[in-house]
Amino acid sequence: MTRTGYFLRLAFSVVIDVADFTLGRIPIFGSVTEGVGTLVLFGLWGPAGLVNLWELADFTEQADAFVPTATLIALYVGWREGHLLGRPPATAAVPHASTQSETPQAR
Repeated sequence: MTRTGYFLRLAFSVVIDVADFTLGRIPIFGSVTEGVGTLVLFGLWGPAGLVNLWELADFTEQADAFVPTATLIALYVGWREGHLLGRPPATAAVPHASTQSETPQAR
């Protein structure tokens, strides 16, 4: 994903949160939109989008609207892939233990 593509997806995630904040407060309609929103977020961000399923736990549709879950998912993925600050991905900064070679020490 390009950096421009990331920011377009981020903007779409903000739109999903604004819709959840306004229209998502209608009792049954809110649950339907959260289910559809989870599918859309899964398509945009992969398995990280499934975090949006926690919003289905609030059956009153009042409390979950104040947590911008879609935006938080987008920011997490952007940070992990290095799109936010223009840096290499966060996982590339830490070498894995199996890739480091052991050097014999002089005795």
